Amino acid sequence: MKKGDRAGKEVVDMYISYLACGITNMINIFQPEVLLIGGGVCNEKDYLLKPLTEIVNADQYTRNQAVKTEIKIAALGNDAGIVGAAALGR
Repeated sequence: MKKGDRAGKEVVDMYISYLACGITNMINIFQPEVLLIGGGVCNEKDYLLKPLTEIVNADQYTRNQAVKTEIKIAALGNDAGIVGAAALGR
């Protein structure tokens, strides 16, 4: 996608659209103050996280319209699954 692959961009755009829909639904249902995103999405800030955040911010409905759910990158990033598995193994 970074090199101008049109088919790749279409796939990524569809992925972002579906992911944004799911995240927006979770925010609209549970109204969290903060939503943390980890995994591969957080590693691709300009290509995935930025457009994802823009869509979610435009589509979320909160009780207080002045305060929207803040989307942040999880501190463990892509290692969250590994750290969680290690914690369960103790």
